[in-house]
Amino acid sequence: MDEKEWQTFVTVVAEGNITKAADKLFLSQPALSYRLRHLEEDLGCPLLLRTNEGITLTPQGEVFHAYCRRMLEETESLKQSIGEMSGEIQGTLKIASSINFADYQLPHLLSLFTEKYPHIHMQVKSGYSSHVNKMFNGGEVMIAITRGNFKESTNSIKLFEEPYCLVYKDKVSIDDLASLPWIQYRTDGSISSIVESWRSENLPTSLEPAMELDSMVTCRHFVREGLGWAILPYLGLGSCKDEGIHVAPIYHKDGTPFMRSTLLHFSEVSTKLIAAKTFIDYVCEHYKDYTPVDIEF
Repeated sequence: MDEKEWQTFVTVVAEGNITKAADKLFLSQPALSYRLRHLEEDLGCPLLLRTNEGITLTPQGEVFHAYCRRMLEETESLKQSIGEMSGEIQGTLKIASSINFADYQLPHLLSLFTEKYPHIHMQVKSGYSSHVNKMFNGGEVMIAITRGNFKESTNSIKLFEEPYCLVYKDKVSIDDLASLPWIQYRTDGSISSIVESWRSENLPTSLEPAMELDSMVTCRHFVREGLGWAILPYLGLGSCKDEGIHVAPIYHKDGTPFMRSTLLHFSEVSTKLIAAKTFIDYVCEHYKDYTPVDIEF
């Protein structure tokens, strides 16, 4: 039993579905199922129960899952401890990031970080914040960057806040929006809930989207062409921040703006790993005096 098998099992549990886990591990479903059967045969007990909804852990599986996470953490700790003996900060850093942060902030941030710490190997995954949170809680990554209303804990730090914005080709009042095409797009559930909350406070309940698009990127293209209006988080505005596009923060009825937080999450064990601790400190220092938001509200 080795690191590959521990990581395979942790990924399967985090995904909760054999097919999704196989895709993430770049394996065929039969190949992954074979690996799991081989693990169960080696241990002499069932680890997973397969249902129509996905998989659940047996009691033995829960014990083995905790073991896999612990062994992955201890293996990384060993590698970093040996690396420290050379006098260099090194190791492997597993990070998951929300899509928009990965688009607009992470590339530059990692470029600066790896230039300063070239011996730290980065493994990065991105996805909707809900999925990133799932990866973090499942032990797939030691550091996660999420956006939205995720619960802050002892091991999470708020990096910055941004407003949600009304975006249209021309300056427009809220009273006029009901008569204009509304563009809706597929996104993280936390954004959808904010948009729905604001819409219910300000627009007729009967209002239906004129266009339903596959992504925030496509939505921006449609807005820029004057095909309708949308609500976007500031970090997702992209080219809509260009001159000529009307961008305005949206507010609750009590006058407070709708805001979206970006949070850095890290596991307790990561604070004991030099590579992870170095990255956490670097990111916090980077955002201490900097915010990507340059709009007044």
